[in-house]
Amino acid sequence: MKHLIKADFKKMMFLPSYRYMIFATILLSILFGVIFLFTIEITQGKVLSELSGMEMIDITLLGMDVAAIMLIIFAAIFVKKDLASGAVHTNLAMTPIRRKYYLTKLSFIAILSMLISTALILIIFAVNQFIISMNQMEALSLDSAILAKAIGSMLMVLFYSSLSAAGAFYFQSTPGGISFALSVMFLPALVKMFPEDVSELLLSVFPEKSLHTLFDMNAVNGSWAGALTVLLIWIMVACAIGFWRFRKMDY
Repeated sequence: MKHLIKADFKKMMFLPSYRYMIFATILLSILFGVIFLFTIEITQGKVLSELSGMEMIDITLLGMDVAAIMLIIFAAIFVKKDLASGAVHTNLAMTPIRRKYYLTKLSFIAILSMLISTALILIIFAVNQFIISMNQMEALSLDSAILAKAIGSMLMVLFYSSLSAAGAFYFQSTPGGISFALSVMFLPALVKMFPEDVSELLLSVFPEKSLHTLFDMNAVNGSWAGALTVLLIWIMVACAIGFWRFRKMDY
């Protein structure tokens, strides 16, 4: 399976459309993070020079939401192109064991998501350090709170890109994979419009609340365990359903 994952990385680097999309993901994530930071006075009435290092990190990490959306799109496109008529026959001839093929694609998306999100976290941290030095503000230190936010951001990107890949396998289409992941991402906003008792119950089973828990360094261990359990259930169920559909397909 390791060689198949390497082959997917080579394919990504060889095809211009994939390269451009990865480059756009990195560029747009950084750009939007910086834009959010420099427009904070307009959006929230705060002066940049008065922000703490943690507040700056919080704002610029919003760019990771852009990365998550871009990788949702990338994952669905990548999976569907390999399932396209003609390509799927070649791919399954090379990897006739469908479980192995399925796990290879999900592993590739997961590894790519972790690599990109790690690179973005480091770049965002460096950009914040540069802005702080230019404004002669107090230097930013890498403490446990920042580390928790970084890990939470990486897990968010990994989670939604994996959902998109599993969704693309289930719906056998790019729009299906994208719509599935984005629905899971944005449905909590709709749920919050319900009465508080109902919304609290529904939000507890959506991944958004669990992801926010992972961002919170002050959360107790029990909260983290519960949050990770919810995320794992979502991933396991989505991947199981995606594989069930993929295994039943007659190409």
